[in-house]
Amino acid sequence: LNDENKRAVASLIQFLATQEMALSSSHRRGYLNLELRLLHHECCYCLDRTGAKLVMPQRGQKPHVPTTGVASGIATYVAPVMPLDKRELKKMGFAGLLNGPLKQSVLRQPLMHATDSLARARLMFGLGHGGVGDADSTARVITGIFSQMCSFYGSSFIFPIIEVLGQLLDTNPPSSPPSLPFDESSPAPDLGVDGSFWVSVERIHSAAKAFDRELWAEQRTGSERVWEILVATGSHTSLILAKDQRLSFFQELEERGETAILRALDTLSTHIQWVLVAGGEMSTGNRIRGNFNDKSGGPYAVPAGSSLDNANSPAVKSLTFCLRAQFVHIQAALTPQSLSAFWTALSMRLYDILVARLLQHYFVSMVGAVNLSRDVEALRSVAMLAGTDHQHWDMLRELLTLYMTPPNALKTILVGPEGDPNSGKGLFGQAGKDQALIFMSRRVDYRVKVNNVLKKSTWAVELLEDLGVPDPTDGNFNIALYSAQSLRNRRLKLT
Repeated sequence: LNDENKRAVASLIQFLATQEMALSSSHRRGYLNLELRLLHHECCYCLDRTGAKLVMPQRGQKPHVPTTGVASGIATYVAPVMPLDKRELKKMGFAGLLNGPLKQSVLRQPLMHATDSLARARLMFGLGHGGVGDADSTARVITGIFSQMCSFYGSSFIFPIIEVLGQLLDTNPPSSPPSLPFDESSPAPDLGVDGSFWVSVERIHSAAKAFDRELWAEQRTGSERVWEILVATGSHTSLILAKDQRLSFFQELEERGETAILRALDTLSTHIQWVLVAGGEMSTGNRIRGNFNDKSGGPYAVPAGSSLDNANSPAVKSLTFCLRAQFVHIQAALTPQSLSAFWTALSMRLYDILVARLLQHYFVSMVGAVNLSRDVEALRSVAMLAGTDHQHWDMLRELLTLYMTPPNALKTILVGPEGDPNSGKGLFGQAGKDQALIFMSRRVDYRVKVNNVLKKSTWAVELLEDLGVPDPTDGNFNIALYSAQSLRNRRLKLT
């Protein structure tokens, strides 16, 4: 540029700066109010045209006041909180949600309107560099826009949907037992958790990441988003307030998401029990009458001399088929860390359901122990698809040896070759005395009928006397003490 052009450019810049500074406070306030009203209208319209209904604020209801860092700042307009109507969302079902409010284009649209608002506000108010613009006013404006978007995208949009996702799951399994085994050439039953639930969770997770990426954009140089603008203004107060808004948004999102996912875990658990117990016992023709001292059998009280095949029981075969199908959906929806935590929790619940039924209702013969061992291996295999803490299954494998061992060799299994109950060896040392003895008591030959009354076998009485230990099954015992979590706690104490 020659000198004349340089002077012209400098004059133009000075003129524009003068015009910007000439805007009165009322003009700025009027512009911002218009901007916030427009943003609120556009965001609500995005939801309205999906067919969803918004809950109108009631008279006298105080709106959420966004924090801007001043008692009476520029942002005087406060957008009302108008959440999606959860009753209408429930009527939509999973399919309606995915094709409506959770459609990816719908999730993106409010973010596009917000970025446009940020750009216009930045252009209008400047950044305060070189005397151009008011940095404090800019910081308050940007904070106000971001606060309004946190309120809308959370309280009005995403949070009601997350609540409804959990409510759409029915934790109660069907009243009639399933017909087993399931046909593996057909889609696997969903165990009460429709695959669309996990697709919805994944959509919400992606939307949350997009919200942070498109509006906050921390450390993204040249993004001209909230974080970069506030850092450029030098307003530490506004930056801290905006960070608090962001943290509050994601904390509430995480809490609500955990509630919905816990509901899915509860639903899977009740349906697992439905397949294993209601289906498994019906398919074997062995109904359990519930009396602890009544040797009513169960699926593993197989008579001696019965033929063995290589297949798992129908209940376990069907259940593993369903769980592997569920895993595909869950893996696509959750982060690796969340997947590990969820599947570990499911593994522990699966263990607890099987062990509680075994210790309270089933008896195991030496032939049935082979079937039980195969079933445990199949369940352990599917339980280890994700997560790291599955040692409870390894302990169960060890405890199953109590059913495959002749009575005269049980002492060695329980306390080790030295025969010392206090040596810390054998199952007494690994699983604990009470747990080992309670598992052993579920052998079909542990008790025999004498005059229609079940009494301990001679070998059981002699073994207990030899070991010098009482029989924990003589009285009531707390089944919760033998859960996967209790095993984990015991292992942590030992280490």
